[in-house]
Amino acid sequence: MLVTKKSCNETQTNKGSLFYRAPFSFSGRFVLSLSFAFYMVNNVDSAEVSNKLLHNWKKFSQSTQNINHRRWLKALENPEAIKLATAWRNLRGYDAYDIIARYKLPGQLKPGLHISSSNINSMPWLKEYLPKEIYDSILSGKGFVKQASIIPTNTYYQNKGVLAATRNLINNKKVPYTDSEDTLRNPDGTAMLLNSETAAAIPYIKPENGLELMWSFVAYGVGTETLALDPVITLSCSQEGNIDYKYKSAIWWQKYHGRTQIGDERDVDDKEELVEGGAVYAYQPYDVRGFAGIRQRYANGKKHDDFKVFLPAMRRTRTLSGADAQDPMWAGLEVTWDDWRSYWVKTNRSQFEYKLVGEKLILASPEVGYIYNSGKFNNDKCKWDELELELRPVWILEIIDKSGSYQYKKRTLYIDMETYYSQYERTTDQRDNIFRIWDDSRAWRPFDGDSQWRHITIYNAINHRVNYFFMTPQWDNRSENVTDEQFDIDQLRDYQ
Repeated sequence: MLVTKKSCNETQTNKGSLFYRAPFSFSGRFVLSLSFAFYMVNNVDSAEVSNKLLHNWKKFSQSTQNINHRRWLKALENPEAIKLATAWRNLRGYDAYDIIARYKLPGQLKPGLHISSSNINSMPWLKEYLPKEIYDSILSGKGFVKQASIIPTNTYYQNKGVLAATRNLINNKKVPYTDSEDTLRNPDGTAMLLNSETAAAIPYIKPENGLELMWSFVAYGVGTETLALDPVITLSCSQEGNIDYKYKSAIWWQKYHGRTQIGDERDVDDKEELVEGGAVYAYQPYDVRGFAGIRQRYANGKKHDDFKVFLPAMRRTRTLSGADAQDPMWAGLEVTWDDWRSYWVKTNRSQFEYKLVGEKLILASPEVGYIYNSGKFNNDKCKWDELELELRPVWILEIIDKSGSYQYKKRTLYIDMETYYSQYERTTDQRDNIFRIWDDSRAWRPFDGDSQWRHITIYNAINHRVNYFFMTPQWDNRSENVTDEQFDIDQLRDYQ
């Protein structure tokens, strides 16, 4: 169990705040215990799972009388959702409520709390839970988030295919290992992310070090076997709050092996060495229309990604290298190719150090996007008028560059202890200055555990520019609408 030097039932002081202080000051404050006893909750009753979650959401939706909150409650009450939540809690040995119960929380930290510049100073304890960039934005009243409100904590999980594969891995006592080429392998030597029986599994549901947590994050992928976002509207805003770039595009992503939810085949044809692929096609504006990019990942850790882009202005296809992955996708964007899904860099122990430095609770954007948008955006001011936040238990993963030549010296990912996906990310430049932050809200479906994206915020703390991505998930007919042509640059270039 990861604990602070203080009792885990005590609230940390402001002085020791993980979020409010520079993120490098806490390294070494956390120690790794050999015991994960607090996780072990077995034979969970489905009523117990539903009562904690549904009681809070019933009470909250009655108090707000918000139709979106009532619709979300109805989604959580789905019998399939309760059944899947119970199965995942039994497998992990905990859910978000079990972990939160270990902490002594401030009395004001509860659903319904509204946070604005007029009252944030009266709640100094917020610095313990609210990311510093969002805290400072609300405090100033002039940042990219004006106000925030807290909703009940949700319990998240993944689909039945991931559940079955992970359960099979555990029941058969298959403990993966990382070989000398930074490839994740099963005990029999097969590449875990290529083997149709293990590719969908979470390799370490209770990670004991940074490398194990990194692999579980990698295995999560994008939370679905086939992702389809169309359209994706991207706004690039100046520090004065003006929109200076606006793009419209489509994004697709596929997991190639261990498929059980979408389509009839467990493996995508002709992808024997490839784990997954992501693709983007630009619609607007005119000067980027027709731009196409495809990046596919080899399971072999030493083999470079298959990475190609089509440049319509030049009518040519360009093959990119790992160094090119640090370039912005388009002009005015803070997002580089390595920043897809907050982090899409190959696991490489010779270049990066992976450190699991602790765990804590944070306030983060909820994954309610399947039902409603968790934020109210102001186009005229290029900022969030209000964001909903929920309390989340996270592991803290530091990814430290050893080379001195990468765009970031350190990435700090706050990885959700239920989803294995990052709830928040902070990066620094090579001088240890805060560089970019990443905050997103997913479109997650309670009845089957499938996920896509709803919105993303990327803030540059150096030049104070902000990017916003607003995404429309396509749920229906993905097996027919996302095909080989989206992952073949010679066909995607002609996509209409």
